[in-house]
Amino acid sequence: MTSQSHCVLDAAEITQAVQDLNHSVTLIAGKTTVVRLYLRGTSGPAVSVRGAIAVRRSPAEPADTITSVNAITLDPARPHDLAACRGDAGLSLNFLLPSRLTAEGPLSITAVHVVDAVGASPLPLTGPAGPTVWFKAGPPLRLRVLGVRYPFGSPATVRAPREKDYRALVSWLGRAYPVAEVISTRAVVDAVVPPEFGYEDVNAQLAALRALDMSAGGDQRTHYYGMVADSGFFMRGAASGVPALPDPTTVASGPTGPADFGWDFDGAYGDWYGAHELGHTLGRRHPGFCGESHDDLLNYPFKNGQLGDETHAFAGFDVGDAALGLPMRALPGERWHDVMTYCAFQWPSSYTYEGVRRRLLAEDALVSGTGPVSEPAPAAPPAPLFDAAVVAGLHGGGGRPDDRYPTRTVTRVTSTGPGTREAAGPGPEGAPEQLVSVVGTVNLTRHEGSIRFVNPVDRPAVLPGPPAVLPGPPAGLAAPPEAADGGQVPTAVLRILQSGGSPPRELQVPVKLTSEPEPGADRTGLIDVVTPSGPAPEAVELVVDGQVMDTFRPGGSPPALRAARHAGADDGMLGMTLEFDRDPGPDLSYSAQVSVDGGRTWQTLGVGLKEPVVQLDRGQFPPGNDIRLRITTTNGFSSTAAETTLSPG
Repeated sequence: MTSQSHCVLDAAEITQAVQDLNHSVTLIAGKTTVVRLYLRGTSGPAVSVRGAIAVRRSPAEPADTITSVNAITLDPARPHDLAACRGDAGLSLNFLLPSRLTAEGPLSITAVHVVDAVGASPLPLTGPAGPTVWFKAGPPLRLRVLGVRYPFGSPATVRAPREKDYRALVSWLGRAYPVAEVISTRAVVDAVVPPEFGYEDVNAQLAALRALDMSAGGDQRTHYYGMVADSGFFMRGAASGVPALPDPTTVASGPTGPADFGWDFDGAYGDWYGAHELGHTLGRRHPGFCGESHDDLLNYPFKNGQLGDETHAFAGFDVGDAALGLPMRALPGERWHDVMTYCAFQWPSSYTYEGVRRRLLAEDALVSGTGPVSEPAPAAPPAPLFDAAVVAGLHGGGGRPDDRYPTRTVTRVTSTGPGTREAAGPGPEGAPEQLVSVVGTVNLTRHEGSIRFVNPVDRPAVLPGPPAVLPGPPAGLAAPPEAADGGQVPTAVLRILQSGGSPPRELQVPVKLTSEPEPGADRTGLIDVVTPSGPAPEAVELVVDGQVMDTFRPGGSPPALRAARHAGADDGMLGMTLEFDRDPGPDLSYSAQVSVDGGRTWQTLGVGLKEPVVQLDRGQFPPGNDIRLRITTTNGFSSTAAETTLSPG
């Protein structure tokens, strides 16, 4: 290092996932943030340099000094290209901000120092003053990921997502989405339709699972995503719709596995694939590049679906994930494409990033408070037809294989029927009406429909509402309105027939069209609604274009669960065999829910089940915690519920 060496600071960029040099993309408070300095040498020999920056939250606070995480080489003899530096993380000095410096409010870079990386001698530096930016608070992404298990091959073996698939998805969303945190839970569920099933089958199952979770007090802002391993067959992914208004009830599913598609070499493609489908649940449409449908009529701002154009204004940046072995890397705007396209090299553009941010804010405004939705207090306590505590058994540590774990089983049976649970309002006789969740699939082209799941529930999910008044996007970005594309939303009719000559209840419901239409393909979609069933329901009809497409009729009264016994543990799954006081029969089904906090919260692991066996994914439960298992048997309109506590020995 000689005294002749001199360098210039051309620009400073503060980025989290995508940014321009004017900092027009919103910075999210609490999100991992990197400061990138673009330097060039103007005289003297080539030199390897490191740097330090002084940052200040306010004039009243002392400055913090942050050192660069890397060194770069400045060579005055080499042509300098700012766009090339922005497209390569190894050509900028990078500084990782501590989380305490990314709290809501302003941040200023007040000083920059550059030193010889070998001798630590300071280098003369000229250039513009550091920028002042503002971090804005935003809600987290609330996510439940359900890995879908299925048997495949001959002899059949069970296929399910890998641990890496779950971790990669949550990490990618945390790095690429406009959120400081992804609050995620996960579980393994068995597919209720044999392979090779499609996304419409998985999405219907997810919608029914979600309705039961919300009935049990789940956070209504939670998005549900199903992951299907491609080790057996490849299931194309899709969302159950692209909601024009905030609607967390919209679910999605997609494949996962180790394929690289010629550009993704981290060993799991389910991360960006899942982010695409979840983007649909957040109202994002296809901009129409690389062979996809053109659904977004708001005019995507960059050609070819890219993150940026020849102006080099916007560039992506991946902060990396050391736990997954992923380093920081820059994503050049003209090479990388928006995650809502079908193109290679996927990452959110500024357009999609801001759109997702605005939708998450709007969804958060649907629900007051920051925790799970509280159940409204009923006007009067509902009077169950039967309510009794029954001790079903006490098993010791020895004996048969299904009894080898110490388990105290206490069963509480509650039978419910029309008028026995709290509902949205009184029926004709003044008694509360039972709420039912109805999930079905519709093919509008073929005039076909199927009622997939009917389950009694205690409370409805949050319904989509008008967009809240929210702060607009920063200057320089288009403001995508949260509105439909102007097309008419197709509808179907649910007709709930009543016994005793009472008139039927009719409800017009939207058909959530699939997010991934193919040219010439049928128009298909999902219906997903929670509605009062009426005072004396006896059947549900699905009506499309005035014609009855399917009819659901309940079976007999649901039996009570007598015992749940261990049935072995294989491949990380704990099997439980269910014993009822009588044969449930083919017209009944049951759901399985678990709680690890003494029954305060519940998560649904199975719905529409027919076989008396439940498989529990032991990996989702904290070690040493008691597991409370709830089995609800239903004919669609009435149900019995039983709880069993499993105490691992």
